[in-house]
Amino acid sequence: MRSKILPLKIIAGRVFYHKKLCEEGKFDPKEIIKSKVNLGFNAEHFSIDAKGISISKLKEILPEYLKVANEYNFKVFIYVNVHWYDLSGLKEHPDWFQVDYNGKIITDVYGKGLMPCVNSPGWRKFSIDNIAEIAKLNPHGIFLDGPLFHPRGCYCKYCVEKFRARYGIDPPIKGNLQDRNHLKLVEFQQDSMAEYMREVYERVKEVNEKVLVYMNGEKVRPNWATGRDNLKLVKYQDLIGAEGGFEYYNLLESPFFNCSMTAKFLEAQAPNKPRVIFIAAKHSPWNHEALTPAELKLRCAQTLANGAYYWIGYTCEDPELEKAMKEINSWIDGNEEYFIDTENIAKIGLYWSQLTANVYGGEVPVSDFTGRTIRFVKDYLKSFIGAYELLLRVQQPFKIIVKPEQIKELDILILSNVACLEEYEVHAIKEFVNKGGVLITSFETSLYTKYGEKCNNFILSELFGVDYLGIEEYNGFENYMVFENGRYMPCYTYVVKTKIKEGKTIAYLTENTKGWYQPLVISQYPAIVENKYGKGKVIYFAGNVFQTFANYKFKSYINFFKNLIKDNSNKIIETNAPLSIEINLRKKQNIIELHLVNFTSELMRPIVNIIPLHNLTFNLDISNVKEVFNIINKNAEVKWRYSNSKLTISLSELREYEVVILRT
Repeated sequence: MRSKILPLKIIAGRVFYHKKLCEEGKFDPKEIIKSKVNLGFNAEHFSIDAKGISISKLKEILPEYLKVANEYNFKVFIYVNVHWYDLSGLKEHPDWFQVDYNGKIITDVYGKGLMPCVNSPGWRKFSIDNIAEIAKLNPHGIFLDGPLFHPRGCYCKYCVEKFRARYGIDPPIKGNLQDRNHLKLVEFQQDSMAEYMREVYERVKEVNEKVLVYMNGEKVRPNWATGRDNLKLVKYQDLIGAEGGFEYYNLLESPFFNCSMTAKFLEAQAPNKPRVIFIAAKHSPWNHEALTPAELKLRCAQTLANGAYYWIGYTCEDPELEKAMKEINSWIDGNEEYFIDTENIAKIGLYWSQLTANVYGGEVPVSDFTGRTIRFVKDYLKSFIGAYELLLRVQQPFKIIVKPEQIKELDILILSNVACLEEYEVHAIKEFVNKGGVLITSFETSLYTKYGEKCNNFILSELFGVDYLGIEEYNGFENYMVFENGRYMPCYTYVVKTKIKEGKTIAYLTENTKGWYQPLVISQYPAIVENKYGKGKVIYFAGNVFQTFANYKFKSYINFFKNLIKDNSNKIIETNAPLSIEINLRKKQNIIELHLVNFTSELMRPIVNIIPLHNLTFNLDISNVKEVFNIINKNAEVKWRYSNSKLTISLSELREYEVVILRT
């Protein structure tokens, strides 16, 4: 980083307020910056226009603004919109903007607007020249909102010519995942984005090497719609960020752990760079409906608990929200060392396959960029989200894995319906289990090629201990998995019929009743199979267990997985806390940090009130602890002792968020 400003506490969103002050001749840098500093922020994304690039006005006001910001040690990242232009741009530059498959310029960006194309030479030069001019003004950094490809684009003449030159064919229809060539389009757009960001990054560093550069990146979802791939883009950024805290419409349909999931995701992709979660302090997409203080606190707590920093987009004035912002920022004040350079030390890993998301299929959630939810029958994202929530409910620390080389240090690896695997991934997974690792997997994992073509058998059938026979839809009918002891557990909505080779059947499927209150007949097909492989073992769920949990939240699934994790992990946390808290373990040097996020609240979203918890205990397999204390709630009492070689921590009160420090 350019200077020691971490941890970042970033505010943004006062675009129209700034613009109005400029137009009225009332723009006072000192008063504006003081108002943000008084809320406890140490950085901002600064802008005076929501669309395009307003370089002339920035040149006029920035020198004085940056001078005042430096006096307050307040870091200014200039916001540059490189994905949304007014329709008036068509008159002067019709070749700048994205085109759909039918050759029509896309004009419905945010309902009404244009999206520039990174492959348009004219716009590319214009945008990079202007970004370089901003760098000359010496801000602390430059943030690019975008660029990205539209879900229906781009088929402009530049994209088509470039695609033909590279692949020798015309680009396929975007969104048709069944087309073998669709993966080429995804690759082409990802590389086009990376080429643009490389040119931006190099140009900025030529002008002023101290200016930091980053962009609005991708969160956990299929990225074929936008063309943004963080792993390809991160090398051309000094930070990495994504909109984990933008949640839309009916919040009950939105995972309450979005910020947590996004922060884990970014850490897996860029462990050595600062990570920022963009949090909208509004009920999206309504800019004048303020987020509740409880929601804002929880989103920021999740972010910090997973090693990232928050950006709060503040769009409408709200005294209660400002009070919450001050409190959130106070969590860090005086505790900065505990939020810098920490790492997730969990031994359980949940694998994210971008290939499966892009080829097999998965919901693309609604966002400012997509404008709508894009749904698929085969929904890998739903399986991943179900597995994520199940691990949260089991209350064991875990991490997201995005590369095969990251699985080596794990005890348990979870593949939640990872249908498409490349050869190098297959090799790494086999090696992991062979050396003693435990693999938990489900449904159609390894049943498809990298092009989305279905195989006759699982590529990992040797590990699973079963052969593939077929799939049957059980829907939401009253069907079960039956264990040897006669216990029943609700069945998956889709089951995989398999033939046992070497594995041991843990539970059987009942035959499909196709109804309710019908006679239950145990079938010959296994529901859960355990198979030994080398020094390790594999637990295979013959159905879409994680997607089923995402839909129905069966308590029996939580109990089963809690025992499954306990029986197969060397490091288990035992607690009396309710299932509504998130637990993370992070480490730096001789310090281990126990991060606790409390989601306990009324049965509604947005969450209005967090219910404080009292007299919580946590038993951890950690030795050589010399000191234990908490840093957020100074009124809470922390006690600790060793019993039966386990560290027991007692916490008198947990509000929204707490960090317990264990000094070894």
